[in-house]
Amino acid sequence: MKTKLKSLALSAFAAALTFGPLQASAADVEWRMQTYASTGMSEYNSLVVNFANRVEKASAGRMKIQVFPAGQVVASPEVTEAVRAGALDLGSTFLLHYAGKEPALQGINEWPAGLYDQQALEWFYSGGGKELLRPVGERNNFYYLGVTTLLGENIWSNKKIESLEDFKGLKIRTAGLTAESLSKFGASPVSMASEDIYTGMQRGTIDAFEFVSTPVHYGFGWHEVTKYVINPKFTMGGSSDWIVNLDSWNALPDDLKEIVDNSLRAASDDFFVQSRLEEGEIVKKLEEAGVEFLTWPEGDIEKFEKARYEVVREKYSPTSEDFRVIQQSRMDFLTKLGYAVEAP
Repeated sequence: MKTKLKSLALSAFAAALTFGPLQASAADVEWRMQTYASTGMSEYNSLVVNFANRVEKASAGRMKIQVFPAGQVVASPEVTEAVRAGALDLGSTFLLHYAGKEPALQGINEWPAGLYDQQALEWFYSGGGKELLRPVGERNNFYYLGVTTLLGENIWSNKKIESLEDFKGLKIRTAGLTAESLSKFGASPVSMASEDIYTGMQRGTIDAFEFVSTPVHYGFGWHEVTKYVINPKFTMGGSSDWIVNLDSWNALPDDLKEIVDNSLRAASDDFFVQSRLEEGEIVKKLEEAGVEFLTWPEGDIEKFEKARYEVVREKYSPTSEDFRVIQQSRMDFLTKLGYAVEAP
C-alpha cells in the first residue's frame, strides 16, 4: 500500500509539472483536484471550473483550486485512492469504484428505483444522506463533501438492442448496480475508465456502454463511434460524488469550508440547468449524425428495475449493515414523497 500511495503522489507531482503550477498569489490555500470530465465538455466548464472559480471569488483569492481533467493525474477509477493518499486534495468521482473496499458504498451512484433526476441530491442534503455517508467517508480518510445530479442514463451500443434478450453475450462497459443487474440477463460487463470508452467502441473491445448522461456522452465524442441509443432512459436520479482528503478538509478554517460547500451546491445547480437545456439540442445533433434511436419494449424497463432490487437484496444488503441502513433511508425518503418502492 505504501508503494501505491507513493506512486499516486509522484503522479500528482508529474501532472502538476505538465499543467504548470498555480500562479503565484496571496492564496492561503491551494488545492489540486481531478474530475472524470474532459476539457471542452460542459461538465468540465459549467460544473468543475465554475466551482473552482466560485471558491476563488467568494474567498477573495484566499483559496484557489487547480483542476485536472479525466486521467491527467490518475485513471478515473483511482481518484478516490489518490484523494485518500493526499495526492489530490479533492476529487469529482464515482465512489462505486471504491465499493470493493467499502461495502457501504455499493451502488452508491445509482438507485434500485431511479424515479426523478434530483432524488440523490435532495436525499443527500435534505433527506438524511450526508449524516449517513460522511461517517463512512471519514473512516476511509476522506470528507464526503456532496453530490451532483446527473440526468438519467441511456445505453449506447454498436449492436442493435431491441429487448433484454439482446444483452446475452453483449460486451458492455458498465459498473456497479447496473453491471450486476445486466449480468442477470446474460450481459458480459467490462470494467473500463471513461477515458478509454472511445477506443473501446472503435476497436470492438466493447459492444456497448453506459456511463452517465447524454450531454456527458456527447462531450466525450462517443457519438462518433456509436450506432444506437436505447430509449427511454433506464434509470433516473444518479449522482457523482465530491470527496476531500480528510487532512485537507480539517485544515480549512470554518469560513472556507462554508465557501467550498456553498460553491459546490451553486455550481451543481448551474450544471443541472445547463444539462437540461443542452440535452434536447444534443439529441437533434445525434440524429443528424446518423445515430439511430431504439425503444425498450413494453415491460423491459420494469424487469430491469426488478433485477436491480434483486441485486440489492441478494448481494449488497447481506454484506454490509451500513449499506442496508443507507438504502432503507433512501427508500423511506422516496416513500415520503409518495413513490411506491420496495424494501432494500
